[in-house]
Amino acid sequence: MFNLNPAKNGTSMALDALRALAAQAVCIGHGISFFMPQLRGGALPLPQNVGVLLFFVLSGFLISYTLVERSSRDSQYGFSHFFIERLARIYSGLVPCLLAIAAIDALTLHFIGDATLAASYNFKAFVANIFMIETYRGPLEHFSFLRAPTFGSGSQLWTLVIEWHIYLFVAALFFLGARPQAALLLIPVALFFGQIPIHYIFGALQNDGLGQSLFLLWLGGAYVYFLARRGWLPPRKVSLAIAVASAAAYFMIMRPYAEYQPRTYPLLVLFLYGIVGATQATKPSSSAAIVQTVRFFAGYSFTLYLLHHTIMYPAFLLWKDGGWIVFGCTVVLANVLAAVLASVTEMRHKQLASYLFSVQEKFAVTPLGNPRSHK
Repeated sequence: MFNLNPAKNGTSMALDALRALAAQAVCIGHGISFFMPQLRGGALPLPQNVGVLLFFVLSGFLISYTLVERSSRDSQYGFSHFFIERLARIYSGLVPCLLAIAAIDALTLHFIGDATLAASYNFKAFVANIFMIETYRGPLEHFSFLRAPTFGSGSQLWTLVIEWHIYLFVAALFFLGARPQAALLLIPVALFFGQIPIHYIFGALQNDGLGQSLFLLWLGGAYVYFLARRGWLPPRKVSLAIAVASAAAYFMIMRPYAEYQPRTYPLLVLFLYGIVGATQATKPSSSAAIVQTVRFFAGYSFTLYLLHHTIMYPAFLLWKDGGWIVFGCTVVLANVLAAVLASVTEMRHKQLASYLFSVQEKFAVTPLGNPRSHK
């Protein structure tokens, strides 16, 4: 039977390791683009794009797991519970990082100056990023109030918008199916938050195909979860062979700047399928050091994703194409600052969720779900 209990198998730690690896790939990839652009013309795909794709396929798997498992264990688990948990998880990292971006960019503009940065450093962009409607793509994109860029140097924030809207769109559909009596409230939620995900079934962020069909990739991750839940996983050795073969095939056929091609997404889905199958049949690691290391790097992966570009940008303006020394220093600095900030923000998202649940219970705020213990 499928299980994500870290005490029973190695799947949970493997997924954490992939999440940490994805964040590091994005950070390192942007560092290469800033300081060693000559390396981008090789045979391998751009690490930052592969990292984003990994995040999406993992997200599809994990969000599906959360919705199905939590609701099956607790019949009172509803949309409001899911919303509060996701709100705490995302905003515990997003708000502090946006404030950090605002502060660092202000210093960059004051001491260095940059026209590109100045163009997206404004209050409208900041508010749009808080509400995660920047870079909106959908049927209403002709309205000017939805034409907001990512804030300041946080150019990678466009992916978070897609993730957030997918979360709430999929959750609304899930609970609409489970509780039709909530249709009056859930249908508007699905209609609003479904616009961006539906665009990303076949659409992209830009004409060059950036971000194309990311919702399809997310659904691929969800499909892996449902296969695993039904027990349709190959034996350990076969699963491991699937993971290795799909990864090898991906890197053999993929070329730089062509990462967002939907025809290559099945290989990423197969890779996740193989990893899940192999680790479900693997005992948990007996090494406390390995477990703690993986948990540590995964623990600040979201903050690293949100903040690294901003930390690197002033160095890029001062030492463009600075080579290995500047690259190494900025990657290390981004990791250190992200880990420190996450220790008091992202890593405490469960405490924030508990507080929000207590507020909900105190004021009897029960939209789209029933009040219940949030254990």
